[in-house]
Amino acid sequence: MRSFRSSLGMLLAVVALASFVSLVVYRKIATSLHDSLFSAIEALETVHASENFHSALHNLLTISSRPYEGMGKTDTTQYSLARQEAVDSYQRLTGSIGRSLDPDRHVNLESDSHFEEDTRLLFGSFLKEIDMVLEAPEDLATAHLKRARVVFDELFEKHLNVLHSRHEARLEALKVNAHGLAKRADLFFYLQIAILIAAAIVAFLFSDRVLLKRFHAVEHGAFTDELTGLKNRRYLEGPAMTAVSALIKSELAFSIIIADVDHFKAFNDSNGHQAGDIALREVASQFQSGVRKTDMVIRYGGEEFLAILPGADKASAISTADKIRILLEKKGVPLPSGKIQMLTASFGVASYPEDGIDEYQAIFKRADERLYKAKRSGRNTVVG
Repeated sequence: MRSFRSSLGMLLAVVALASFVSLVVYRKIATSLHDSLFSAIEALETVHASENFHSALHNLLTISSRPYEGMGKTDTTQYSLARQEAVDSYQRLTGSIGRSLDPDRHVNLESDSHFEEDTRLLFGSFLKEIDMVLEAPEDLATAHLKRARVVFDELFEKHLNVLHSRHEARLEALKVNAHGLAKRADLFFYLQIAILIAAAIVAFLFSDRVLLKRFHAVEHGAFTDELTGLKNRRYLEGPAMTAVSALIKSELAFSIIIADVDHFKAFNDSNGHQAGDIALREVASQFQSGVRKTDMVIRYGGEEFLAILPGADKASAISTADKIRILLEKKGVPLPSGKIQMLTASFGVASYPEDGIDEYQAIFKRADERLYKAKRSGRNTVVG
């Protein structure tokens, strides 16, 4: 029992460890995918903010350039709105850069510590020049507009385009990383399938060699008579009845032999219970010696025995019963005192289909009736 518990405990420990490792690995993969997703979202936000900033500044530059391109006077309200949108888009851009996570260092602001400051100064210079376009006299306004365009080009070519390119590289790296994580998840999935199959095989072998062995041992104990080693009444009412019913359903011949030890109570009273147990074991031994391996021998009462003989007709069953009767009569029972006490038994035989009965209990009853007929006929005989 201790070995069984140890084996079961080891199997459960292996299953628990495999489950724990699976949870740890899946959590790690899920965390990596989560980080990659949020990093990609932040990179996209920065790219989007950069594009909006570029669009807002370009719109402000366009509005300021209208008088010098023959498109009429600049609408100050429209200019103010466009200017405020440029300021707002700049704040959104710097905010997204500050929030952005980049574990792969595609946007390494530490390597360019003046990036944000230079961008702020250039943006301030752009706003100053573009404001002067509206405020300065026309001859000076043209120069301010020209400088505003130079600052615009510098701002995007030297700074924001670089930022945009770096974030695109970051997104590409995140795609590669996500693809790698997907491959790892697939590999681990198939590895888990292999582990489950291996665990199923181990569990099958374990149950076959340990659990089933234990079950058969319990079953054997439940259906075995402790004194004689024969099958017991519980077996007669279970597996034996099922087997006989199957024979009847298949219309296959069989016979039942019921035997009762003659004058067993008197034998027991005269020689003691120990001698009685020896006598019952001797009867069981002779019964087993007189039948085939395929026959079922059962002790179903105190001194009553029964044999089920599949495929045996009545003549064969009577011959078998008579052989067992003669073995008992000739051998006798060795008593604890060393003496040999003679012992006999009476037998009743019923057969299917020869007796014209196709119901198990009725066949059993017919054999029992013939047993008592043998008793009334003087005992130590076979009636079939």
